[in-house]
Amino acid sequence: MRTIRNKIPSDLLGKTFDCECGKKHSVAIREIIYAESAVSAAPSVLKRNFNGKTACLIADQRTFAAAGEALASSLSSGGFKIAKLILPEGKACKEPVCDDITLEFILRQLPECDFLIAAGSGVVSDLTKWTSAKTGRPYAAFATAASMNGYSSANIAPAIKGVKRLIDGVCPRAIMASPSIIREAPYKLTTAGLGDVLAKPVSITDWRMSKLLFGEYFCPLCAKMISEIEPAYLNNPQGILGREAVAMEALFKALIYSGLSMTIAGTSSPSSGGEHMISHALDSTALAQELEHDYHGRQVGLGTIFACALYERILALESPQVKLQSEPTNENFWQSLTPVLEEEHARKRSKAARAVEQLKKKDSWDELRSLAKKSIRTPAEIRNCLKTAGAAWRIADIDCDRRRFLDAALNCHQMRERYTVIDLARAVGIMPRAADEIIEEYLV
Repeated sequence: MRTIRNKIPSDLLGKTFDCECGKKHSVAIREIIYAESAVSAAPSVLKRNFNGKTACLIADQRTFAAAGEALASSLSSGGFKIAKLILPEGKACKEPVCDDITLEFILRQLPECDFLIAAGSGVVSDLTKWTSAKTGRPYAAFATAASMNGYSSANIAPAIKGVKRLIDGVCPRAIMASPSIIREAPYKLTTAGLGDVLAKPVSITDWRMSKLLFGEYFCPLCAKMISEIEPAYLNNPQGILGREAVAMEALFKALIYSGLSMTIAGTSSPSSGGEHMISHALDSTALAQELEHDYHGRQVGLGTIFACALYERILALESPQVKLQSEPTNENFWQSLTPVLEEEHARKRSKAARAVEQLKKKDSWDELRSLAKKSIRTPAEIRNCLKTAGAAWRIADIDCDRRRFLDAALNCHQMRERYTVIDLARAVGIMPRAADEIIEEYLV
């Protein structure tokens, strides 16, 4: 079998191949349709990729109106028997929540069917993915917004016992989207997608660092998967703001390819680093305290600015004094979540100690700086792209106060074992000292 190096993502659908990283990858997604005919083509897509004629369409009230109703009608006319399952709203907001409570609701309500269809964006996609993993029923995704990269990813980011987790799920066999539905989605969702995909420079840099410090797996193919289309949105935020067809298609494809990179790599590392940790901390504490919070990707955008500012300061250090910072899990911040987080934080303490020992070795710091320079962006670049696109770029834009964001940045490293720029900045003395300065310079 030929080793894959430069194939574009669409060429990899449904394939098993040897990769330059040394692994054999399999892509379970067989087909991706991005066309105005997506709704009418859906019966043919499903017939090609699924056995059986009965399906359960999962949506919320808004996504059912945007696409689910027309999709159900098209599939019924195409010979499928379609049951509909509309998700309930969360306690603190008027939208469903991806958590263990909602999953139990779905499993109680789920009818007998051959496969599932997710008609929606982030929460709908993740809950359907989770249901698919639990029941063994395959699924297809019909995207209603360019809002996140989870359509093509096997990862699920639910709240379990109130804490945001990352668990394994399954990929859809097919992904469908209509450009007009994507363009007409609430613009706040589109800005969430932009924030999510702009995280790539930080997540890739964090991933390179994990390979250097811990010998963890790294795949060059996955790292560069969206590089060719990145300029179409990063250098053209006006096109996103104007919902121009070329820019919106590039954003949607970047999100799909970003998710696909996680699927191929078998880890969320290609698309989720320290910038996501800040958003996860905001999400988890909001759920625990029954507070409203903004879309994950919009919070990630601010997290990316913050993380890039940390890297900017890190890269300026010639020979830092590396020191282990260790502290108990912050019960004042995490409150009721503290016992759930303690096990993960214990693993992080151990990993942080290993990182410090590695960073003290000769040439290790210079090599890390060299690797970081290959993929990181400046905080000004990320902020200007988000600002020009009319996306969230200030703390006030995500309905969050400065103290809450600062606390999330100072404590988010405690919730996952993964080593990120947040931890590195602590090891070299930049964090927590510089956190408030970065917020003042870039996020207010």
